[in-house]
Amino acid sequence: MTILSFALIGCGSSALPDKPLFVGVSETDYKQGTALIRSRLQARYPEGSAEQELADYLEQQGLRVDREEREASVRYGSVLCGSQVRVNWTVNSTPSIAKIDALYSDTGCP
Repeated sequence: MTILSFALIGCGSSALPDKPLFVGVSETDYKQGTALIRSRLQARYPEGSAEQELADYLEQQGLRVDREEREASVRYGSVLCGSQVRVNWTVNSTPSIAKIDALYSDTGCP
């Protein structure tokens, strides 16, 4: 049973989704990858864009979207020492995009 448990740790996605948002990101460090993802999202969905379109796009790009919390994420690699992308956004009263932020980072290694 212990062998099976350790084998399952490695299961799951081993790379970022093969989608346009992430092209070239895994070849960068976390700081550059964060800037690349953020700039792509901000260019595609500038202030005033429809929130629904952003959320739909993030789902199409392979992220799990929580529309109530206004965040999306994807994790890949090892469960113990993997990588992640998180996207958060805020809206104004209409509701349209007020701000988009992104983070590409490790998941924290023990």
